[in-house]
Amino acid sequence: MATSRTALQRERIRLFFRILAVSAALGAVYGLILGLDGRAPLLNLAIGVVNSVLIAGSIASIEIFLLREGSAMKRLMALPFVAVVALKTLAYGAIVTAVVAGGTRAAMLWLPARFALRPLDPTVELVAIGASLATTVIFVVVLQAAALVGRRTFRDLVLGRYRRPRAERRFFLFVDVVGSTAIAERLGALQAHRFLAAVFSATAEPVAACGGEIYQYVGDEIVVTWTEDEGRRDARPLRCFFLMRESLASLKDLFHEQFAAEPGLRAALHLGEVIAGEVGEQRRAIVFHGDVMNTASRLEQATRELNCRFIASADALRALEPGADVETRDLGALSLRGRKEPIRAFALEAR
Repeated sequence: MATSRTALQRERIRLFFRILAVSAALGAVYGLILGLDGRAPLLNLAIGVVNSVLIAGSIASIEIFLLREGSAMKRLMALPFVAVVALKTLAYGAIVTAVVAGGTRAAMLWLPARFALRPLDPTVELVAIGASLATTVIFVVVLQAAALVGRRTFRDLVLGRYRRPRAERRFFLFVDVVGSTAIAERLGALQAHRFLAAVFSATAEPVAACGGEIYQYVGDEIVVTWTEDEGRRDARPLRCFFLMRESLASLKDLFHEQFAAEPGLRAALHLGEVIAGEVGEQRRAIVFHGDVMNTASRLEQATRELNCRFIASADALRALEPGADVETRDLGALSLRGRKEPIRAFALEAR
């Protein structure tokens, strides 16, 4: 990418600062509560803010940056889940204890005597450490849950945005890994899984850069979606697929070295109205229902029959207005399996 920071890195930085802001607000409330006993209310407010930011900043740095990049994450995830939880609890507990127990003492040491800052009562100190640690555990669980279902989906679930089904016009980009079946037969199940995981990881940055939302992974297929307004900006769905291919092309030597294979992609894009809503009891999820999903899937299947790598419906192209850097070829009205009416489509390629 041309920018110094990738889209995923920028997203993580934004999340980091949002966490600091929320932590500062919580710390201010905590400091005001401590100040109710006459212990310099404004000073305690400041100490509460500093302590909360130090705790949240330290733990967020570990969760968002350290454990996301390099080999640290791989080594940690290789451990049993119980061991991971225990290690994180010990590490974060040490951070919380050090900050809470040392914050007031440091302030007493460095602040002038006129502030008359007294040490915390031992019971209050233990309660503060326990409350901070409990908040930290909740914070880590929330981060893990958000990463599992996707931050946007998690946000929408928490806010109840789709508690009542609603109609939306959305772009759906169905992206398939070319030749994955033959690669799986040659590599075996375990290596095939690692191969697809590497492909999905390599394509995550282009999706983030184009503001897309990964709706789901289905076998060797990635389904990315945008609302119509989001997708119209800079023809994001088109750019997304071309950037996905560029990302994989830049890693072809690595894929050859690890898997003796060079992954390729084919895709289909369609725009239309879907009904979005929450479903499930034991496991809640946000799903999209509508003909646009089936049509996009059928268009993706047509790429094999027509020997194309990227097909977009006429409806999608009219909304996006591709620029001169995209070459289009009219495929006419395609008869797709499961559809009564043919749909006009175009083959696309980056110039």
